[in-house]
Amino acid sequence: MSASRLARRILPHPDTLAQTKGLKWLGRYLAPRPWLWVAHRRRVAMGVAVGLAIGVIPLPTQMVLAALLAIACRANVAAAIAATWLTNPLTLVPIWSLAIALGRMASGHHGPIATPEMLAIEWQEPATWLPSLWAWVQALGEPLLIGLPLAGLVLGSLAYVIVYFGWWAVIKGERWRRLRQRARRKQARVETP
Repeated sequence: MSASRLARRILPHPDTLAQTKGLKWLGRYLAPRPWLWVAHRRRVAMGVAVGLAIGVIPLPTQMVLAALLAIACRANVAAAIAATWLTNPLTLVPIWSLAIALGRMASGHHGPIATPEMLAIEWQEPATWLPSLWAWVQALGEPLLIGLPLAGLVLGSLAYVIVYFGWWAVIKGERWRRLRQRARRKQARVETP
């Protein structure tokens, strides 16, 4: 299967977005603008990079912001929206660890860092969970605030390179496979009397 067909199969269609609550405006906007929707290597790679960079920063409207930034960058909007889903509760710890490390390097913060053990969560009282978590995030402070945009830039750039060259490798593999098939057919024609 070609890379473009695979991308078209994975990415949602503008009509699907037009029927999705909260994203109807996006589907109507994208339908007459196919250049924002085409499964092209550079546009998809840029869309994934934009989506991951926005998805790293914990915002309530990640998908909408990723779509708007993808439109501004002329990137694939579906890829940008889908890439925001890569940041989820399972990937939160590694991403925030990277963000804190980058933030500490950039800010020159050398003091002790707040660790999850410092959380004062009373597991029997759910009302204390959110204030304890907020106090922990505040204790992370400057390294986290500086590190989240830096982690977004680093992970977005890395995602761009991976998608771009991965797509290139798939295309090269398809061409190589087709050339081998042609050579076999040609050889079979020569061998048959």
